Amino acid sequence: MAALRFFLIFAFFWNCQSQQLLQMYLKTTLENAYRACRTGMNPGLAVAVVKDGQVQFTHALGVKDKAYPMTLGNRVTTNTKFGIGSLSQVFANVLTLTVMNSTERLRKKGIDTTLRNYFQHKGLFKHSYLRSRYATLLDLMAHRMGFENHKYLRLNLTMTRDKIMMRVHHMNPKGRFRDSFYYNDLMYGIIAKISEDIDILGSTWEEMVKKYVLNPLGIPSTTFFTNLNPLMDDVARGYVEDEGRLYPVPYEFLKAWTRFCGDSCVLSSANDMARFMIFLLGNGTIPGSSVSLIDEENFKYMFKPWNRIQSPSVEDYFSKAEGVPVSRTHSGVGLGLKTGMYRGWKIVEQAGDLFGYSTIMTLFPETNLGIFIAMSGEDKYDFFRTTLASYIADLYHKETPWLNSTLLCSFPSPWKVPPSPKAPLNMTEVPLKRPITDYIGTYTNDLYGALEVREVFGRLELNYGLGQFDLKRKDSTKPRFYMIPKGLGKHVIDIGSMKFREQRGTNLIESANINMFEDADFMKVGVPAPP
Repeated sequence: MAALRFFLIFAFFWNCQSQQLLQMYLKTTLENAYRACRTGMNPGLAVAVVKDGQVQFTHALGVKDKAYPMTLGNRVTTNTKFGIGSLSQVFANVLTLTVMNSTERLRKKGIDTTLRNYFQHKGLFKHSYLRSRYATLLDLMAHRMGFENHKYLRLNLTMTRDKIMMRVHHMNPKGRFRDSFYYNDLMYGIIAKISEDIDILGSTWEEMVKKYVLNPLGIPSTTFFTNLNPLMDDVARGYVEDEGRLYPVPYEFLKAWTRFCGDSCVLSSANDMARFMIFLLGNGTIPGSSVSLIDEENFKYMFKPWNRIQSPSVEDYFSKAEGVPVSRTHSGVGLGLKTGMYRGWKIVEQAGDLFGYSTIMTLFPETNLGIFIAMSGEDKYDFFRTTLASYIADLYHKETPWLNSTLLCSFPSPWKVPPSPKAPLNMTEVPLKRPITDYIGTYTNDLYGALEVREVFGRLELNYGLGQFDLKRKDSTKPRFYMIPKGLGKHVIDIGSMKFREQRGTNLIESANINMFEDADFMKVGVPAPP
């Protein structure tokens, strides 16, 4: 008996020492890589690792705001919140599964409730009878609608949560219904609105998440851009890169951009996300208890692949076919998470990209391992997040890592040539070639609504709600223009292209096409029909 007691005590201390060595090894590699290649691109970084229901590792590096020195108050900690982008969709789905049994409208069929029955409208989608009749809540959650993203629709500030369905009504499908994966954030704006509608107290989506998800899970400091106070909250400022320099993203822009909330408005910390991952890996059970926030029957929907991904982008660089030693694949779409495989283990993960923030959450349900990484700044092609998550997974699975601090920085080298950096635009000054008044006016599109082209100090300017752009003529025979963001969107929104079309016979400007608006055509108001 004494020998057994000695063995158990020895095993306990050996395990503790092993864990401490593992944590020290991970911390050293993380800090070496961050100092070597990330400080210039990512002012702040935070990591959390959980396994078997316990927090194994949390660490933070860098500053909250690079405009200020590294002081105690400006240092990123594991309590500092980052915008988590599309990981907000996981919170939206958890809320939906939590409250759907509380209303008669969803209780009977749950996520299989048709939108037609919910909204009591037969023609929800103007261009699709199938979607109008058969689309369900699950189709929204798993991005099975076949609609392009249309992310710049949110620049139109007249589109609120109450009116989002009125806009989506005009979307023209690009892919097949339930047989294509077209990522569309706006579907989660509809989900957030449905959640608000079923609450008998008339709460906002943010209030409902606090009440039904954050408070029960013990993570009340997680918050939202829609009610963020950057002067009071412990938050890392988002930064975007533009022509080799980092620029802060205005909080006012982020508040307006994320106003639909279910898709992108959540900010969270490494400590809070650690508890959230323990909850997700615990099949919906509140950490530290036996109480289920979501019953097991409903929670099983979270990780099930409801949609398939035919050409996953992750395999462009993280595949043995591309030369790397270990493959990472994405094959399906669960509720806000992609499903796939890494080194023989099933994974569910999602990378979140929001202007100024880059995050990833990777869960290994079979081994009860969860990894969360958040950074301010950019991580193009998800290289650093994905390699770091792979390295951490190898350590905690007791596999020999195929990466180290040097390879975390050089990836995809030495296995594959990195993608070429985007060449800066050479925008030379070109005359308009016709009177400026020919362009001025209101242009409308059924889906996007109205935009204005006007003259400001002898130059053309486009105004579309939150988006303001200087129009600069391209060197072309046709009237084509660069759309150069200004105001809150300067350095944040990419430079776009606008093509004006001339009416046959009269040469009047009759319409315009905008590439960044999914090639939407806008008709100019007041142009008479050709003779």
